Amino acid sequence: MYWFRDGNALSLLPWLLALASVWLAGWLLATHAFRLASRERLIVGLGLGLVLYTWLANILGQFLAPSISFAASAALLLLIGFLFGLRRKDGPWLDRADLSIWPWLVVGLGLVWLFLLWGKGLALFDEHKNLSLISVIANGDLPPHYTPNYPLLFIYHYGFQVFGASLMQLGGMLPWSAFDTGKAVLWGETLVLAALLGKRYIGQAWGAVAGAGVLALASGTRYLLLLLPPSFLLYADRFIHLQGTSALIGKPFSDALISGWPVDGGPPMAYMFGFLNGIMEPMVMAHQGPNTFSVLILLLLWLTLSKLSGRWSALILVAVFSIWALAWEASYGLFMLGLFAFAGLYWWRERDLNLSYLKPALIAALVSIPVVLLQGGTFTELARDLFFGIEQPPLFGLIPMLTIGAGLPLVAQASSLLNTDILGFTLRWPPAIPSAHLGALNIFSPAELIVGLFEIGPVLLFTPWITRWAWHRARAGDWPLGALVAAAWIGFVIPLFLQYEADRDISRLMWQALLTWTLMLAFVLADESFRWRPFVRQAGIIGLGLMLFGGLMVAATQLSAASKTQLAHGYNELDAAISAAIWGEIPADAKVFGQLGHTTILSGHLTGQLLGEASEGSQWQELFAAPSLDSLVALGYDFILIDSRWWDDLSPEIQSASGFDAVCVQTFAEVWDNSHVNFRRMLDLRACD
Repeated sequence: MYWFRDGNALSLLPWLLALASVWLAGWLLATHAFRLASRERLIVGLGLGLVLYTWLANILGQFLAPSISFAASAALLLLIGFLFGLRRKDGPWLDRADLSIWPWLVVGLGLVWLFLLWGKGLALFDEHKNLSLISVIANGDLPPHYTPNYPLLFIYHYGFQVFGASLMQLGGMLPWSAFDTGKAVLWGETLVLAALLGKRYIGQAWGAVAGAGVLALASGTRYLLLLLPPSFLLYADRFIHLQGTSALIGKPFSDALISGWPVDGGPPMAYMFGFLNGIMEPMVMAHQGPNTFSVLILLLLWLTLSKLSGRWSALILVAVFSIWALAWEASYGLFMLGLFAFAGLYWWRERDLNLSYLKPALIAALVSIPVVLLQGGTFTELARDLFFGIEQPPLFGLIPMLTIGAGLPLVAQASSLLNTDILGFTLRWPPAIPSAHLGALNIFSPAELIVGLFEIGPVLLFTPWITRWAWHRARAGDWPLGALVAAAWIGFVIPLFLQYEADRDISRLMWQALLTWTLMLAFVLADESFRWRPFVRQAGIIGLGLMLFGGLMVAATQLSAASKTQLAHGYNELDAAISAAIWGEIPADAKVFGQLGHTTILSGHLTGQLLGEASEGSQWQELFAAPSLDSLVALGYDFILIDSRWWDDLSPEIQSASGFDAVCVQTFAEVWDNSHVNFRRMLDLRACD
C-alpha cells in the first residue's frame, strides 16, 4: 500500500485537474507576461504554474481549510492567467505552434517516471522531516508548528512541502508517495528547463541534451584522488576526518574512498564513497525536494528575467522571488546579493549605458523582501524572534521587520570581529573549503587544500573565462548572466571565510556557485564567438567530462533501486494501513500521544517534537517507557497510537498496569498483519476524563 489512502488511483484526478489548470495558467503567463520563443512558452509555463501555485497555496492555506485552499489556489492562478491574457493587443490567447514542443514533453514525462522509480526505491536523508511537514501541511497546519504544546512555528524552508501536501490533499496520496511524486515532477520539469537553457545558448539540438545532462550529472571529482600516490592518501588521513553519515563508514579517508556508503534507505547497490561529493552532489540523486525546487526556480529566472514584456510582469517576479525564499532561503539570499552587486558594478563601469531593463527586476526583488518577511518560513520566524519573541502570531508589523537590514550593521559594529555571532554566522579562520562529508578543509594545509580542490572539481580553473564570457553577454543585454555569476562568486567566497552551525548548511552556498559555473562552462565551451586558446577549450571539455563521470556512476548505482519499493525508512504496510484509517480524522484540538514524528506522519496531527527527538529524562520519554491511562488523561491526551514494535518491547508488568483495557477506552482504528501478530492501534481516551 504505497500510493493512495483509499487504494484507488482515481483519487489522483482532482490533483491532475488542478495541475492542468496550473499549467494552462502558466502557459498564459509565459505568453503574455514574457517575450519568450515559441518552443519555450509551454515548458516555462509549467514551471511558472508550479511555483506560483505553491506560493498561492501557502498564502491561502493560512486562512482557508486545506480542502479549499489547494483547489482555490489553482482556480485563482488560472484567473490571473486570463487577466494577463486580456492585456493582449493582438494575436491569439495561446499559439498552437507552442505545442510543437511535444517531443520534449514526452521526454520530460519519461524523466518523471524514471525518477519516480528511483524515488520509491530510496529512503534517504530528511525523509522524516519532509514526510512530517507534508503530512501536517496537507492537514491544515500552515505555517507548520514545531510542537503541539507551545506556539512555536517551525523555522524551515517548507515551500517544497506545500507542493507535496497538494498531492496528499487533492490527490489522496500517502505521505511517502506524495513526497516521491512531488520530487519526481519537479525534477523532470527542472531537467527540461535546463534543456531549454542549453538550446538557447548552444543553438543546436544537442544543446538541450548538454544542458540537461550537465545539470543532472555534474559533481566534484573526489574519485580522481585515487590516481594520486598512496603515500599522499595515507598522509591525508592525518587531516581528513569524515563527518555526518560519512563517519559511519568507520574507516580512514584513504580506505573510505573505495568503500560503500552505509546510509539508511539507500539503493541495494551501495554508493561508492569516492564518487560522492560533500559540496555538489549530482542532481541525479535529488534526495530532497527543497534543493530540486530551488534549482527549478533558478533556471526559471534565468530564462525569464531578461524577457519581461511590461511592468505588470514584475508582479510575477515578486511571487517567484518570494517562493524561492520559502523553498531555499540561502539560494534566494545569495541571488539577491548577486543581483544588487551586479547592478552596482554595472552602473559603476558602464554609466553611459541605459539600465532601464534592470529596473523591473530590481523593484521586484525589493518588493519581495516584505512579502518574504510576512509569508512564513525561515525569514519570517527569524524576524519575529528577533523583534517580538517566539510567542507572536505569524503576521505582524511590517515597519519593524524592515529595520533588520539597518540593525545588523549596528550589531556587527558592537562586537569584536573574531567573536561576532550574527544569525548563527561566525568568522572562519584559517579560511577553509567546507564539505558536508569531509569537514572544513584548511586552505593553508597542502594536503587539505589538494583534497578540497578535487572535491570542488576542475570548474574552478575555468572561472576567469566563465566570468569574462558572462560579463560580455551581460553587456550585450543578457544581464541575468551577470547577476548569476556575481552570486556565484559571492557564494563561493562566503563559506571560505564564514562558518555556520554546520558545514553541511553553509556548503550549500558553494554548491550553488559550482552548479552555476558548471552550467556556464558548458555554454561557453560551445560558444564559437568566444575567444580563448584551443588548448584551454580542450582542457575545459576534458574537465567538464570528468565532472560528469562521477554523476554517471551515481546514476548507475541508483538503477539498482528502480525495481524495489520503500515506503520510508522504518515504515511498512501496517503503517500505511493505519495512516489510511486515521489521517485527517483526528480533531484539530485533540492531543495525541505516540512515537515522536512517526505518529505525526501517519496521522497528519502534530504530536511531540516534529523531528522525532526528545531530551533525556523528558516527560515524553517517561511516558514512552511506562505509558498509563491515568498519566495520559491527567496530561490532557485524547488519543494514543500504539505500535506493536514499541508495545512488545515493554515488560508484561508495564503492559498490564497501563490500564488501556478500561471500559472508557475505545478503539478508534486498528489494523493487523496476516499473522495477527503485529498491529497498529489508535485508542480514543476522551471518555476517560
